[in-house]
Amino acid sequence: MQVSFIDLALAALFGYAAVALFLWVAQARIIFGKPSRLRPLLPGPIDSQHTVQPLRLAVTRTVQLEGWASRPLEAQQRKVLIYFGGRNEHVGWSCGMVTYLGPWTIYAFNYRGFGQSGGRSSEATAKADALKIFDEVCRLEGDQCEEMVLVGRSLGTAMALAVAARRQVSRLVLLSPFESMVQLVRKRYFLYAMRWALHQKFDCRGDAAQIQAKTALLLAASDTRISHQNSLALAARLHGLGPVIVVPGTNHKTLLRSPSTQTALAAFLNGPR
Repeated sequence: MQVSFIDLALAALFGYAAVALFLWVAQARIIFGKPSRLRPLLPGPIDSQHTVQPLRLAVTRTVQLEGWASRPLEAQQRKVLIYFGGRNEHVGWSCGMVTYLGPWTIYAFNYRGFGQSGGRSSEATAKADALKIFDEVCRLEGDQCEEMVLVGRSLGTAMALAVAARRQVSRLVLLSPFESMVQLVRKRYFLYAMRWALHQKFDCRGDAAQIQAKTALLLAASDTRISHQNSLALAARLHGLGPVIVVPGTNHKTLLRSPSTQTALAAFLNGPR
């Protein structure tokens, strides 16, 4: 049976349309993923006495987020850090950062659909939830909070930037940030040909341009997910860009849990403001 050029063209067009439809419908699930396991953090050099408090935050009438607050018992000052995780990341591990950071209270909440958090995540809900998380932490900490810092990794940098552009924060730490989803798929030619279907755009450039807070940038030595070029292009829009640190021996997945990264983070947070 002979197949004509028209038949091949129609088959290719149908395949393109089918993939584009799937990308449109399942886009949020593809972008956020889902944690397969909780990856621990190796204990740091500080023998910290701290409490870990499980939290639940109602973000809608039917959806609650699972979270934790890790608070050092002997801290002389009330310094607060809110962490926003990356794709596929269960953030329960983040409580261990107190063994590196010292006098910092650490808050982290799982995205919708992660761990025991209800609902499903999307760009709109994740950014709205991030603002509610910030406001709830401010309510819990009250006037005793002397410094509020946001830390975001990979996908979580979009949430950290969205909050920092709309709320007052002391400092900001971005690990493997990116400009937008369109820029991320630019070298993945098949996906880039379908960029019109990217309705979860995560365009961080506008938020970055509004932020005045001093910002540290931490990059993996080898990152095949988010290029240094992409991260630095985003960083160029920040008005308060501070240190840019490339952490040796790390890749996209291992960057934040590397002891070297945690040490660099502690040096930035516990150094001069």
